[in-house]
Amino acid sequence: MTINIRFSVTAFFVTLGTLCHIGRAASEPNFILILADDQGWGTTSVMMDPLVPDSKSDFFKTPNIERLAAAGLRFSEAYAAHPNCSPSRASIQTGRSPAALHLTDIIERNAGPNYVGNKLIPPRHVSALPRSEQTIAELLKAHDPAYHTAHFGKWHLAAGGPANFGYDESDGPTGNGEGGRKTNLPDDPKQIFSLTRKAIAFINEQSTAKHPFYLQISHYATHEPTQNLPATLKEFENAAKGARHVNAPYGAMLHDMDTGIGQVLDAVTAAGIADNTYIIYTSDNGSVPTDDPGNINGPVKGWKASVWEGGIRVPFMVVGPGIKGGAVSRTPVVGYDLLPTICDLAGINQWPKAVEGGSFKSLLLGKVSDAVKRPEDFLVFHWPHYQLQKQSTPDTTIISDGWKLHYWWETKKVQLFHLDKDLAESNDMAAREPQRAAAMKATLEGYLAHIDAQLPTTNPTYNAATDPGLNRRNRRGGGDD
Repeated sequence: MTINIRFSVTAFFVTLGTLCHIGRAASEPNFILILADDQGWGTTSVMMDPLVPDSKSDFFKTPNIERLAAAGLRFSEAYAAHPNCSPSRASIQTGRSPAALHLTDIIERNAGPNYVGNKLIPPRHVSALPRSEQTIAELLKAHDPAYHTAHFGKWHLAAGGPANFGYDESDGPTGNGEGGRKTNLPDDPKQIFSLTRKAIAFINEQSTAKHPFYLQISHYATHEPTQNLPATLKEFENAAKGARHVNAPYGAMLHDMDTGIGQVLDAVTAAGIADNTYIIYTSDNGSVPTDDPGNINGPVKGWKASVWEGGIRVPFMVVGPGIKGGAVSRTPVVGYDLLPTICDLAGINQWPKAVEGGSFKSLLLGKVSDAVKRPEDFLVFHWPHYQLQKQSTPDTTIISDGWKLHYWWETKKVQLFHLDKDLAESNDMAAREPQRAAAMKATLEGYLAHIDAQLPTTNPTYNAATDPGLNRRNRRGGGDD
């Protein structure tokens, strides 16, 4: 496959590091958060972990994400806060975990087959981002009213949309629907290019006016349904397929989104603000299961709507002033670390006490092995729900010191995996490490009690004969063995 790459990685890196002094010398930095939708860890043409060759796709091409990796720091152990959209996005905005927010499934889903007839009754979660929460945009504007803020693309948190949470400009309370409209085609698949044009206009307006800004570009790609430019699709259909990845429609959609990312990077350079702008790239959760020969999410287990690594481990990289190009950090980071990190970079020394994330500023500025100081020294991913079409049952995990424990709510079974040696979560160590498993389970239970997490409860009318997911559970294996 021949794909024209209209840039020089070296030139871009040099521009970011040394040659962008022609723009304004603002005292406050700019921030651009580019958030992909349903893009798993192993889907890019960047090796997310240099020690794991399969963390790079053998078919999908993302040359502009390669630009980011070449110019900045990528995290090999980066996590979305949740394996589903709304909770993950709420966590980014607030710096709090979905479990603490009581927002543990997508906002529209509080009823239906995922809530009826199963062994457990999932909790009823909040259906919108609480108005009482302070967001990144609000904290930046409180710190310096000169900040201008924008959120373009997918919001999926209801509550009236970004305008009610400190954003000066936005597309309103958008959800999945806007990304799947047939009117997007053929020239604006997933609204990639109209979204990019709005973002570039905002960048140009703020740089001309010398306003510091925070811009969140929330793409509808790569969420279903697949959309792409006809020419891009043809290119991928005609390309040699990989041993693990072969999905041409997904690859074309991802490549089109990557093109939009490149246009944003070019706009930042052209505006002369690269020396004062942090660009963050990540995803809200892993990709949905596909018919590729290998897991679309890479050499990991699971996918969106599961707290296996494939549902929560995501691409994550940052470019900006003081950040060494081509660097890699193995320190775990999570979506709710973004708020305190952005605050720290902006010179904000305090944020709401309820924030559970920690700043990774020191990692960005060269200390790539530093620990991120959070109120808790572990990460918890709470999924007390079902998603039958993705073979997913209630499961909560805790990650600490390279170990990961699953607690399966239906069976009360514990599984323990040493991620540092078993990224695929294939070798259950619970029986061989009973003390570690017991200690991690106790820590998990204590944390859930401390934050008053909502838990699934026993279904008193459960009937196996009418279980909507019985065949699904028998196929899936894993935690329900």
